[in-house]
Order: sequence, then structure tokens, then C-alpha cells
Amino acid sequence: MTRLSNDALQGVYALLLTPFEQSGEVDWNGYERHVEWQLSKKPNGLFAVCGTSEMNYLSLEERIQLARAAVQRAGATPVAATVNLNDDLATHLEEMKRMEETGIAAAVLVPPDGMGQDQSRLLEYYAEMASASSIPVLLYEWPMRRNHLLDAETYRELALKHGIRGVKDTTCTREGIEAKIKAAPESVVYQANMAYMLEAIELGAKGIMAIVSAAAADLVIEMWHSAGTDDNRARELHVKLVFLNALLSGTHPMSAKYLAALRGSTMELHCRSLKTPLRAEHKKALDVFQQWAFH
Repeated sequence: MTRLSNDALQGVYALLLTPFEQSGEVDWNGYERHVEWQLSKKPNGLFAVCGTSEMNYLSLEERIQLARAAVQRAGATPVAATVNLNDDLATHLEEMKRMEETGIAAAVLVPPDGMGQDQSRLLEYYAEMASASSIPVLLYEWPMRRNHLLDAETYRELALKHGIRGVKDTTCTREGIEAKIKAAPESVVYQANMAYMLEAIELGAKGIMAIVSAAAADLVIEMWHSAGTDDNRARELHVKLVFLNALLSGTHPMSAKYLAALRGSTMELHCRSLKTPLRAEHKKALDVFQQWAFH
């Protein structure tokens, strides 16, 4: 397997949703259609088995199958996937190995719950996992874990001494974003927060992994390419995406599934993480956004 360069890890990595049947089982045909739909937007890569995929509600076997299905359809488009979700830390190396065998191009590590309270322990854990990986390793400050944030100095050491290639930053502050970029400027700092997205790109962020890409990857990709070349267009798209982020928040990924379905990625709205259906007024707001943003 060819190891990806940092250049190949840059850009927009579109997040993948997980369609479910009414029974709660994964809709595998719907998932394959969704992967193809996302690929049609021409992202730089796909992020499978992520928070948007409801990864914390999936079994290991489901996660492996989702990653494998994405890889099989992605062709030359790299697929990243989270590889260390089991509660038992002793199983993480084996879980990572099994996920790597699906053919993913990059392994994504999330912090074990609460470990980030002791940054030295978190550094040791990430370094051990990275040394055992056969593919590039990225980090994800997943907000579903306690003490999920990574100090800039800890990130610097992981990037410079232990080969960590990048991080999905979720500090959601300009200072936090800038600190990571300055700590390891050759690495790929992905931005998740829409409000600071253009500022992050100006500061040197080299990629985007944001919830809006689950249903509007084409807008995110155009904004990414417009930044620095057509700033007026970039700002126009940024406004739309900030509004979309607000519309999705609180009911994501169900709201993203609704918008994706409106746009041609046919799927039911069932989620394992959310049981309350979208209100009619919320659907109407997404309908209005669809008419405004894409027509």
C-alpha cells in the first residue's frame, strides 16, 4: 500500500452519513449510494466511521464493513476512518489492525475518554498507536469524549517526533486553531468549525472536516478553492455554510440526512443517536435553505 503524502491528505474530506432502516439495521444499499453521491462532488477524500456516521452507535463489525464499503467505491479517493472506538484500551491495537485491513488510507485516532486530562499520558498513548500503524495517522478531538482537546505543545511533539500527520481541531477558537498550526506547520490541521473557517484557512489550515460536508460538500469544496483566489465568492459561500451549520446543529445527523435526501442522496431519516423526528418547521427551514443555496 502506497503511503499518502501530506499533500494527499489536504483539502476537503467529506463526512459520510450512515443510513438506517426503520428496524435500526444499517441500510447497506443506501450507504453505497451515499458514498457514490459524495464522490460525485469530487472531495479530496472521504471520512468514514466518524461522528457524523454515528460511530459511537455502531458495532466494530459494522464499522469495519462501512469502512470497507467506502474504500471499495472510492477508487483513488483516499478514505480515512476512526480506528480506536472500543471501550477496552487493550483491544485498540487489534481494532486498528482490522480497520487498516479494509484498505483505508489513513487511520483516525480519538482520545480515550478522560485521558486528555493528563496530556503526557495521552501523548504516550497516541505515540504507541502511531508506531504500530502501517498507514498515516490523524487525530480527532472528538467532543463526545471528556477532556478531548489536545494541547498545542503535545500536538507539536506528536507531529515532529512520532509521525502524526494531522489533526481535526475542535477547539472552536481562533487561538486554538492558530496554536496548532504554529506548533506543527508542516502537518495538516483540519478545521471543523464553520464560524472560523475562512480565518483558519488564512492562518494556514490545510483541510476541512465539517458536518456541513455531509450534505453540502460541493459548497465546502468551492469555498476551499475560492479562498485566496476569489475572496468575494469564498465569503458568499462561507455565509451560506455558517447558516447551514446552525440549521444542522442539535439535530445532526438527522437534519443532514434530510438535506442530503433533498439533494439526491436517497435515504431514510432514521438515526440510532436521535429518536425524535424532525419537526415540520425544521424541515421547512432546510427546504428554504436548499432553494436559496443551490438554485
